Amino acid sequence: MTAAPMVLDPATLTVAFILLSAVLGTLLIFSWTLNRRLNAMAWWGSAFWLIAIGIGWANLGKGPPSYAVLLLANSLGILSYGALYVGCRVFNKRRGILLPGGLGLIVWVCAFPFIHQSQGYRLILASLLTGVYAALSAWELRRHAIQALASQRVTVMLLASLAVFNLLRGLLGISLTSVPWIDTFARRWSSEMALFLVVFGPTLAFMFLSMAKERLKFEYKQAALVDDLTGIPNRRAFLQAASKLLDRLNGRPASCLLFDLDNFKAINDRYGHAAGDRILCVFGDLLTKNLPRGAFGRLGGEEFAAILPVGVQDAAEVAEKIRHAFAAAGMAALGSDEEVTVSVGCATAPTTTAEDLLRRADHALYRAKESGRNLVVAA
Repeated sequence: MTAAPMVLDPATLTVAFILLSAVLGTLLIFSWTLNRRLNAMAWWGSAFWLIAIGIGWANLGKGPPSYAVLLLANSLGILSYGALYVGCRVFNKRRGILLPGGLGLIVWVCAFPFIHQSQGYRLILASLLTGVYAALSAWELRRHAIQALASQRVTVMLLASLAVFNLLRGLLGISLTSVPWIDTFARRWSSEMALFLVVFGPTLAFMFLSMAKERLKFEYKQAALVDDLTGIPNRRAFLQAASKLLDRLNGRPASCLLFDLDNFKAINDRYGHAAGDRILCVFGDLLTKNLPRGAFGRLGGEEFAAILPVGVQDAAEVAEKIRHAFAAAGMAALGSDEEVTVSVGCATAPTTTAEDLLRRADHALYRAKESGRNLVVAA
C-alpha cells in the first residue's frame, strides 16, 4: 500500500503564520514595556504585527483581492520591513528613522496605479523593496554595531538570508516557468512560503530578544565599571585595568599617578555643588584626552589615578602636562579668576601590584600637599 503524499493546506498555514506573527509581535512589544530603553523592541514587534495584518488581509478574504486590498495589504507588508529596518537603526542608537522607514511605502503607493493589473510587476516591486529593506537591516546591524554581540552576528545572517530570499523571489517573478518549486515562490502566496515564514519568524524574533538581553547585560556591566558623574572608569574598573597591565609588563617598570584636586571643598562651598561637579567632569575629560583608554579612573571624591607603562621621568612629564591643562580648563569652567589646581603623586616600580603602586603614589601625593599643593612629586 502506497502512502499518500503529505499536502500542506494553504489556509491552515496562513492562519498559523498570522497567529504566530501576532503572538511574536505582542511578545516583543511586551518586552519593550518592561524596559523602555529598548525602543527597538517596539519597532520589531510592530513589524510582526504589520506583516500579520497585511498577509491576513490579502489572503483570507473570499475571491481574488480587490484593488484596494492589494494596495493596502502590500503597503502594510512593505511598511513592516521598514519598521524592521528602523528597529535596527534604533538598536544602534542612530538617528533618522521616519524617512528611511516610510520611503518604501511611498514608492509602492506611487507605483501601484501603473502596475496593479500585473501580478508579475507587483511581485517584482514588492520583493525588491522588502529585499532592500532586509539587506539594509543586515548592513545596519553589521556596520554600525555599538558592541560586538554574538546574537547580533546571527541576526545579520538571518536578515541577509531574508534579503536574498526576497530578491530572488522578485527575479523569479519576471518569467514564470514550468518548474513547480520555482513557480511556487513566484506566486503571490503559497503553502511553501507560509511554512518557510512560520519557521523563520520565531527564529528571527528569538534573536531579537537575545540581542536585547545581551545589550542589557553589557550595559549593566558597564554601569558597574563607570563613574556616573564623569563617565570615566571607577575605582573597581581602574584596579582591574591596572592589574592586567602589570601582568602584561612581565617585570618592566610601571608608574602610577595619583591626582587630588586642591581645595575642592572650598570650591563646593563658594560656588555650589553644581560647579564642583563641573570641575570633576573637566578633569575627567582631561584624563580622557591625555591618557590611553583604560589607563585611568576616578577613585572617589576628588581623587583620580592613572597607571602607565613608563618610567618615572616620562610619567612626571605627563603629570605636569595634565596639571597645566587643568589650571586653564578649571578656571574657564568656573568662569572666574580663581585658581584651580591639582596635586600629583607619582610612584614607579617593577614587579609590583596595583595596590602597592597606589600606596606609594599616595605617599608622594601627601608630600605634594605638604609642600604647598599644585605640584608633581615622585616617590
